Amino acid sequence: MRDIWVRRFTCLLAGGVLGVTTPEGLEILIFFILFLLGIRLGFWRPRDFFGQLRKPEALILAVGFGAGVLYGFTGHFELEKPLMLNRVQVSGVLQDWNKSADSSTGVFQLKEIDTGTQEISSLDSNLSLKGKVYNLRVYPDRSGNFSENWSRALPGDELKFEARLEHPKPPGTMGQFDLPLYYAVRGQAGNLTALGEAELITLGQPPYSWRIREQVRQLLERWPAEKTAVLMGILFGDSGQIPQEELERYKMTGVLHVFSASGSNVAFVLIIFWGVLRFLPLPLRIFLTSIVLVFYAILCGGNPPIVRATLMGICALLGRLGRGKVNSLRNLLLVGVMLFLWQPLILRDTGFQLSFLATWGILVLAPYISRQKLFGRMPHVLRFALTTTLAAQIATIPVMILAFHRLSVVGLLANLAVLAVLGSVFELGLIGVILSFSPPLAEPLFQTCLWLLDGVNALLYVFARIPWADVWVLNPGKLFWIVWYGGLIAFLAGKERSVFVLKVGLRSLKYRMRVICSGSVNSKGSTEKVRQYISAALVKVRSAFPSTGIFVSKNQANVLRFLGIIIFFILFWSPWNIRKEVSVSFIDVGQGDSILVEYPKHHTVLIDTGPKSERFDAGERIILPYLLEKRIKHLDALILTHPHEDHVGGALAVLNNVPVDWVGVPDDGKNWGDIRQANAGLFSKDGSRPSSVESSIADPLAVKLSQIKINSLHAGDQIVLDPDLKIEVLGPGEVLTNTHSDPNNNSIVLKLEYGGQSVLLSADMETEEMREIVQSGQDWRSDYFKEPHHGSRFSLNMDYLDSISPKAVFVSVGRNSFGHPSPQVLQYWEERHIPIYRTDERGTIELRLDNRGGASLQVGR
Repeated sequence: MRDIWVRRFTCLLAGGVLGVTTPEGLEILIFFILFLLGIRLGFWRPRDFFGQLRKPEALILAVGFGAGVLYGFTGHFELEKPLMLNRVQVSGVLQDWNKSADSSTGVFQLKEIDTGTQEISSLDSNLSLKGKVYNLRVYPDRSGNFSENWSRALPGDELKFEARLEHPKPPGTMGQFDLPLYYAVRGQAGNLTALGEAELITLGQPPYSWRIREQVRQLLERWPAEKTAVLMGILFGDSGQIPQEELERYKMTGVLHVFSASGSNVAFVLIIFWGVLRFLPLPLRIFLTSIVLVFYAILCGGNPPIVRATLMGICALLGRLGRGKVNSLRNLLLVGVMLFLWQPLILRDTGFQLSFLATWGILVLAPYISRQKLFGRMPHVLRFALTTTLAAQIATIPVMILAFHRLSVVGLLANLAVLAVLGSVFELGLIGVILSFSPPLAEPLFQTCLWLLDGVNALLYVFARIPWADVWVLNPGKLFWIVWYGGLIAFLAGKERSVFVLKVGLRSLKYRMRVICSGSVNSKGSTEKVRQYISAALVKVRSAFPSTGIFVSKNQANVLRFLGIIIFFILFWSPWNIRKEVSVSFIDVGQGDSILVEYPKHHTVLIDTGPKSERFDAGERIILPYLLEKRIKHLDALILTHPHEDHVGGALAVLNNVPVDWVGVPDDGKNWGDIRQANAGLFSKDGSRPSSVESSIADPLAVKLSQIKINSLHAGDQIVLDPDLKIEVLGPGEVLTNTHSDPNNNSIVLKLEYGGQSVLLSADMETEEMREIVQSGQDWRSDYFKEPHHGSRFSLNMDYLDSISPKAVFVSVGRNSFGHPSPQVLQYWEERHIPIYRTDERGTIELRLDNRGGASLQVGR
């Protein structure tokens, strides 16, 4: 990095990354370490280890790094504390508004709030909520219609209505999407869900950018909504209305970035208007093009990638006012610094990271790739398209894996095949937006765009059907990041320079090791002073023990030191001193159950897979990322305790992506692999005929189960993973009928024993199954107890529960309308002074049992 500003910006951003990623509570430790390093730098002499870097510049870089760390610490204050207010009166200004058939969404700035009798425990006063911005969602009534005022609402209007206000909690499970971070980066505090009619206080004037988007949306109403939603997503980055199947296709083929309205869109806008305005003087041309870029960013909602790309474009334009030569890398880093100063948490935002790294790849990596022999004979257009696409993907692969745990194998080919067409769609669509005031001129352009999108969709459909087109990827660990980006740096530095640096580093290490062992350094060196001090101490010891004969030669002493180190590791790190642990993780899947049992010898059992709905699949959103984050690529068994949607909803996503040896189901007299029984209500919530959502679970799951080994589990069975780990099946015994809920009362109840301790995993058993287990004479006493049925009152039988005295009780529960967990259940355990751990409050809860009878708890992981 010959450009000093590139070095300085890099150090500042590197410090910022360290600051924003430092866990809360460790800031003082990091500050203390930086303070000590700063003192050391004050006494630094140039010949020590900085080579040709001069001390003043080193001090500037160090101060920049430290400032970045300290400013990054402030990012923690931008995150809102979790909060839930079920019914409040709010008033404020509607800033954005998008209408659709199933729901309408917008952005709402709060001016006044009346919480009634509800207390805001996490905030000092109601005034703290004033001025905050929320994501607003309004649902139609049971007849599918919106109330009159909501139908007439426009951005700029001041409204008053009842709502449910929520600040989302931090991710409670590894690999889960960080919603508080997402909102904080976008300047929002959380969600508002309207609970009735809105009262119009003052009419407002919608911003011009919104009126343009609305005008385009109305023009597109003559075409099918699923097609126009994709076009709107490409033009404005609005993917909220795109059908899930369509989004999944773009995701599988690695082309989802076209909906982010980022660098490529800004580049197209810049090229179009720079060409159109070429007859103007250079300063005026730069000014007007910059104004157009800013307006387009506002038109797209001002998301971080579009802001980054817009600032980058403006910096590139302003660079032409000088000598006409622009250091693009410096501009990219400058934009990163500007956005970091505006919002420090943006360095943790996945969208910003992908956009920043993709641009870095195109600016820095692509020119080096294009000079390789493989691309030398290609036509310029093909070489440019291939190298820029390849460079962007290489630069972003680690972040893609870390954020999504998915990798599109066909992404490079799909991007090359469709990006040129999608670029044409954007250009024609943008011209249509400009001409939207005249429907006869704009509509043919939009029609052409939709025809082109039909061809793109057909091509992506072919790519998506290629085997292994999209794969789930295990978390590769921090070493992968070091090797990947270290390899890129070595590639950019060149073979000769990289080999030279490596040789110098190895020789320097060898020299230092020789100095440490022999002390052969000049008298001014600190190593020699330490050696002299140790020698003087040894002389005193010899004089105190003249006849012990314990002193040996230097070579013998080195051998003894080496043997001493070996003995130390044998005594303190030997296999027989390592504690073997069994981990039982109650995964936070919302209103449902999912429990992961891990044994040290890579044995894993997953019990239930959480819920699934039209917009949420716990298997895909939570369980798979959690397994991949923990580097679990195989399950010994998947146990589905009973056929209710909140326990089997995510099973298909797990079975489709993770190898499973066998599936355990309750011996309840039903054939889980029979599609006819599935359609008859096997996987429904209450045993009745499944709804549309439940049918979408039932048929594919039944087909999948018919292809896998299924074991029906009955009371008295045992699951043997290892001789030290015992998993006993306590229920179901006799098939129970005519109970409050037959599926619940025929659930698989398991008792896990390890290291002299036990855990009872009770699924959704209710009083009837509880009675059947007790009366069968089985020992169901346990040290740890999973509360049945999410804390339902139908599972509260004090006569039976009084016979067990667990050390802790776990409740797997999420937001629900059933009243779970029941206040009576909570009161019962509280009166017995037994601690209760809930997934809705603490996130994923991991219970660890070791082979010496010890236990520990970790939450939020």
